[in-house]
Amino acid sequence: MSNEPVEVVAMGKKSRRPDHIPALKAIKKIKRSPFIVADIEATLHNDVHVPCAVGFLVVKPGEDLASKSEYYIETYFSEDNDFSISDFKKQSERMMLDFIERLAAMVSDEKQFRTVYFHNFSRYDGIIVTRAFISQIGKYSFQTVMRKHKMYELKVYRGNEKKKLLFRIRDSYLLLPAALNNLAQDLCPKLGSKGTIPYEKLRLEYLPEIGQQLLAYLKQDIRLLGGVMLKAQEIYWNLYKIDIVDTITLSSLALSILRMHYYDPKS
Repeated sequence: MSNEPVEVVAMGKKSRRPDHIPALKAIKKIKRSPFIVADIEATLHNDVHVPCAVGFLVVKPGEDLASKSEYYIETYFSEDNDFSISDFKKQSERMMLDFIERLAAMVSDEKQFRTVYFHNFSRYDGIIVTRAFISQIGKYSFQTVMRKHKMYELKVYRGNEKKKLLFRIRDSYLLLPAALNNLAQDLCPKLGSKGTIPYEKLRLEYLPEIGQQLLAYLKQDIRLLGGVMLKAQEIYWNLYKIDIVDTITLSSLALSILRMHYYDPKS
């Protein structure tokens, strides 16, 4: 009797799996891709983390984020809806919907923007954002890439059919696994450091009082993430002509560099 696997005997064909890792051809990409950076702040409400502020910034290669006005950072605050909506949870849901709708509208007009980064999206922020999309099933649909309880990517589509990709959300921490403040000090020190927020006041009853401080803190985090990703993108592009936007994790980035520049399958 043959020692081949049953499926091979039945098909009468050899496996098509390669017996080695192929080299990676140089990508015919002439410039780096723009991207979006975002962040969320949440507060405890009935023992559940509920978002109370969210924002994003469009980042283009070559930009000087230190001189870019903070007005380019779009922010949304749950308390902005308190005149029309009295329930905090509904205020938060409305805020997240406004955020999603704005992102969807922008990427529809500017098709080069397809990737949105949150720092630590694979755990904390990813749960909050996914929950927001679940509430909009029908208007939007999504697919997740999960592994070992981590969300590597969230792909967002218009409507129920997963044909027209609006944007993908990824975790910048999976590419640059370090604290945001440490990364900023190393890669873009002129943008300053993270701000501070009295977390003992990050509670529902204090939100009207600390609103402006919270939004300033959020904007600085977003600016720092933009600067960190922009500098990292520049470094890898200049050294290897690889755009970090085309990879999801640091390990996949390293493998792409190896296969493109250092690996010879014939040796």
